[in-house]
Amino acid sequence: MVKRQNIFYIAYLIFMTMVIVSSCSKEEALPPVEVDQPKPTADFSYKLVDENDPFTIVFDNASSNFDEVRWEFGDDSTTYDENPTHTYINTGEYKVRMIVTNEQGYWAQKETVIELFPDSLLGFKADLGGDGLLTLSLNRPFNSQSIGWFKGQGTLAEQVGEGETAKISVDPGVFEQYSVRVVTPKGSKIEVDALVSTQGVVNDVTEQAYFSVSRDNDQGKTAGEGSLKLIDNNRQSKFLQFNYTGDLWTQFDYDNKPVVISAYMVTSANDAPERDPKDWVLEASDDGVAWIVLDSQVDQIFETRFLEKIYIFENITPYRYYRMNFKANQGAGLIQIAELRLLSKP
Repeated sequence: MVKRQNIFYIAYLIFMTMVIVSSCSKEEALPPVEVDQPKPTADFSYKLVDENDPFTIVFDNASSNFDEVRWEFGDDSTTYDENPTHTYINTGEYKVRMIVTNEQGYWAQKETVIELFPDSLLGFKADLGGDGLLTLSLNRPFNSQSIGWFKGQGTLAEQVGEGETAKISVDPGVFEQYSVRVVTPKGSKIEVDALVSTQGVVNDVTEQAYFSVSRDNDQGKTAGEGSLKLIDNNRQSKFLQFNYTGDLWTQFDYDNKPVVISAYMVTSANDAPERDPKDWVLEASDDGVAWIVLDSQVDQIFETRFLEKIYIFENITPYRYYRMNFKANQGAGLIQIAELRLLSKP
């Protein structure tokens, strides 16, 4: 009897041992519970590597909780470097995007726009020497492999020099278009152009002002021959005012950024020479109430259509308001002008 009890007891122990072992095996086979990692954040800053090379930029990654980063520079180039340095080859506007991810596939991104506009990166000056020639030179230090100077723009431009400076001759009372093309040691390219006279380099600041006229075209300023055509930088269009009686003035308001105007350009329109302006006065003001005369012209004649005439005068004072009073034309009951441009020294 005792032996049978012992046998049952031993069998019970064996059974319980098997249950316990089986339970342990099942527990060990369960997959581990995955704990969420901290979500990534995306942030970066950037700066120039060399202030004399505006095309090469170093990016400082300030992101957190990430395992991988991808950069897109907006010029079809990418990298997975954590803190990359990138050189742009051409001027333009570039959208830079950084994407960071962690091991669990969570991601974050940040975007910014980098503007590499020629006129904001580089310019040149023209200094009149005792020999009557103008010396063209860059207006700031710039890392360069080559510098070329050209008269005109585009493929028809004529090269007039190379290197740090170039000597040119410009007739008194006229403006001519010149440009400089720079290639950096890293192959980046930039071209800027400007109007040059014996006064030096001038900028066209017409479109920086709020523009208005005393009386518009009968169809309004946005009409096919409305006042906005006077400042659209297109000689093929024109502003036409009906029932002209010598009462036309145009005003430019530079708001809180007064400028120094020292020249202007008037362009004849496409037809009817008797509609051309003949007598006018350019005035300036600080408050729009008290005006001083900067330049006046009488008996002006535009011998051909689309003819640009440039008028230079001495002025070193910045004003908020400029107003051109067209007092007489060549006799018609209408007045027409293709373009009116205001020019300022840099």
